[in-house]
Amino acid sequence: MLTLFYREWRVFALAVSIIIVSGLGALNTIGRQEDPTLTNLFTTILTPFPGASPARVESLVTEKIEDELKKISEIEEIRSTSRQGISVVTVELSQFLEKERLETTWSEIRDALSDAARNFPAGVPDPEFDNDKFGAHTAISVISPNTADYYVPSQIQRQAELLRDRLRGLPGTKLVRIFGEQFEEVSVTIDARRLGDLGLNPNAVVAAIRSGDSKVRAGQLRGETNNFLLEIDGEITSLERVRRIPVISTPDGSIVRVGDIAKVERSVREPLSSIGYADGKPAIFVGAIMDEGLQVDTWMDRLRLETAAFERTLPD
Repeated sequence: MLTLFYREWRVFALAVSIIIVSGLGALNTIGRQEDPTLTNLFTTILTPFPGASPARVESLVTEKIEDELKKISEIEEIRSTSRQGISVVTVELSQFLEKERLETTWSEIRDALSDAARNFPAGVPDPEFDNDKFGAHTAISVISPNTADYYVPSQIQRQAELLRDRLRGLPGTKLVRIFGEQFEEVSVTIDARRLGDLGLNPNAVVAAIRSGDSKVRAGQLRGETNNFLLEIDGEITSLERVRRIPVISTPDGSIVRVGDIAKVERSVREPLSSIGYADGKPAIFVGAIMDEGLQVDTWMDRLRLETAAFERTLPD
């Protein structure tokens, strides 16, 4: 081969050209990442059980979770701790697990937790776990008001969700998460003295509000040729609708409504799950992670174009 290169310089030039072209092509296609890819084999499963002793948490929650997880052969180790009001279960997957099998195993764990939750006592929420905590975010965007004096959590939250949806559709995006979320809720503050004068307890107000939010069919109208489902047009869509929900009828025929005995207002859900600040102002962060094997500079160019287009849609 060396002799051929010496005799035929054209062959040598062709070989060198192929090597150079292949190298230049590889520069445009080879993956470039800011941080190494980490394979997550661990997760922590949290299940709150308010007011329960460690023994009750162990027997009614933790053991049921462990029984379902033990059916998954890819799990190498399960460790659990039952504390006052909460169950903590740590799962470690086998280090010999193939990468193609990893996501399937996480899905099986989610299904196992759903099966265990069916046997939980009333009032115990579904177990929570997150297997996407490993790895750094490739880009983090900050959404905050122009001034701290003008801060409406629902507006900032809504814009963060819109940006999250846009970034999820960006080619090459693996995961998008929101940090510092500010969820709103409708709070009903009952006047205890007024409620006592009516001979009621807070449970009566709760039951009235629950029944006032109609989401199921109310009945069926049967005819000779057709049957019709009846629904009540009473779904709660505004604060005024909550205030107008009837609670009780008085002997004189008047109706006492929620707004007569309680203060209904919209507020931020407390306690806050997380708090975000940027430059001393409340903010919500939107973090995006790039897919493996891509070029971070090319992906970031697309992300900057997408965020710039999003900025033009933001209110003042």
